[in-house]
Amino acid sequence: MNETILIIEDDPKLRSGLKDNLEFEGYRVLDTWNADLGGEIWQRDLPALVILDLMLPGRDGFSLLRDMRRRGLETPVIILSARGEEWDKVKGFRLGCDDYVVKPFSILELLSRIRAVLKRSGTIPVPDDVLTVADASLNLITQELTTPSKHEILSGREFDLMAYFFRNPQRVIPRKELLEMVWHASPEVNTRTIDVHVAALRRRLDDRHCHIETVYKVGYRLKVE
Repeated sequence: MNETILIIEDDPKLRSGLKDNLEFEGYRVLDTWNADLGGEIWQRDLPALVILDLMLPGRDGFSLLRDMRRRGLETPVIILSARGEEWDKVKGFRLGCDDYVVKPFSILELLSRIRAVLKRSGTIPVPDDVLTVADASLNLITQELTTPSKHEILSGREFDLMAYFFRNPQRVIPRKELLEMVWHASPEVNTRTIDVHVAALRRRLDDRHCHIETVYKVGYRLKVE
């Protein structure tokens, strides 16, 4: 039973963010920025799933995918690319990818797609669809937040933001990281949107064992007592 996911992506920030989120979900993660190195790791470690960028140094992801399929490797593959034209998607599926996600994307959507692909392939058990921190829980499918005092369904960006906090409890998360990973915006964007959403989440959470605190001049932390 293999719980390894291989990320082949040349953007270091995106690769690091994906790795952190997948490791939090319980997967073992291997990563590289180069198609040839990715091919070597793919054949050596035989991961349960590969997340593959198309625009890589040297040869592109299409070439690597074609090569691996010709070698008989049927590993499930999710292409992750800024190339969203219909022909690129068609080409990816013809070469044997299992899903195609266009950048920018929601990390929650990608995690859901990963779970779906792994369920279809039957290669490994997938993580639970519920995140739990202290006495609070968040259902990633129904978007329901449950605390000792209330039960609510979050929507839109509030759900995305709460899920990111639940995946990173006790860690100080800089505002620029939230802009990049939740809003998919440049860290240079000057906005108070995060503050408004955090204030709303504090009212929804309302749990003495688990609350969002402000870290002065840095960002926020989901603090667990």
